[in-house]
This record gives sequence, C-alpha cells and structure tokens, in this order.
Amino acid sequence: MNDKVQFQTNVPVEIALKYGDGKEVSGQYGDQVMYTLTDDRVMYVPPIVKRRIEELGIGRGELFTLTKAEKKNGTRRTIEWLVTTGWPKERAGQTTQELNGRQRRNGAAGEAVTGNGQARRPSASSDAKGFLVTEQGQFLLQALAAAVDAAATTEQYATSCGVELQFTSEDVREIGLRIYTAGLK
Repeated sequence: MNDKVQFQTNVPVEIALKYGDGKEVSGQYGDQVMYTLTDDRVMYVPPIVKRRIEELGIGRGELFTLTKAEKKNGTRRTIEWLVTTGWPKERAGQTTQELNGRQRRNGAAGEAVTGNGQARRPSASSDAKGFLVTEQGQFLLQALAAAVDAAATTEQYATSCGVELQFTSEDVREIGLRIYTAGLK
C-alpha cells in the first residue's frame, strides 16, 4: 500500500501529480479526492483543492506546493487549502529564468506555469557553508519561500474580492518563521 501524505497545519508540501486527474472518494471526513503522486505516495484532499488544481492548470509531473493553512477568526479556527505553483514574479511583470539550460517563462505565484514540471526551485549554491546546507537550513529556506508564495496568493485573492491588501517584508518574515517553528515541533 502506498504511503499517505499527512498534511501538517501551516507546513507547505511540495508535490507533483503522477496522473492528471484524481479519484473522487468518500471517507470519514466526507467527500475527498485521492491523487497518486510521482513518488508513489497518495494524498487525500477536499474537492476545493481539485478545483484549484484545475484552475491553475497544474498537469502531470508539475511541481506545486500545497498548504493546509489554519485561519483564526476571533476564537473560531478554519482550514484553508493554499495551492501555489511556479516562482514568484517581479511585481513589474514577467521574468525569464534560466533553468537546467532552458529558458522558462514564469507566472506569478498561484498562476499556471508551462513546462514539463521537472524543474526545481533554485537551491543554495553548492559552495555555501554553514547552516544553509543543513536539513534545518533548507527547511528554513522552504518556509520563507512558502511565506512569499502565501503572501502573493493572498494578495491576489484579496484583489479579486475588491480588497486592497499588501504584505510588508516584516509580515512575510513573520509568516515564514511561524511556518518554520511549527514544522520543528
């Protein structure tokens, strides 16, 4: 039996789908969609995630990030699933990035990005020393990148709702550090 992805609250998980479509199933948590991932694990997510994957045009083998985010509204807590793909673009417009000897046109965080999905986020340089080459250092980099993605996606969502929202670098730092510390527990 395949391993099942366990989503921890506020911890982003980078994944890629083995097949384009998920299988709709019913379980103890209601209707869900089961996906097989490229590493042969399976994940069960609510139907809203399937709709978001389709909206973003995420295809087979394309790397994307899925976060089970906890939101507080007074004393009430709710879960919101964040689906992001690609690398954040410069606010001025599209950027072209050299990856694995090929140029790839990138969209904003949360937008569909064309390509075969085999590219990975740039990692720290191979000659880096110290903390950044450790497992914890890499997790910190992932948490901060996820914070940037979450802030960009949230700003886009707020704009689509007619709300003006702009995160500061301090907000992004705080989000990233909270993701990092939650993942250490």
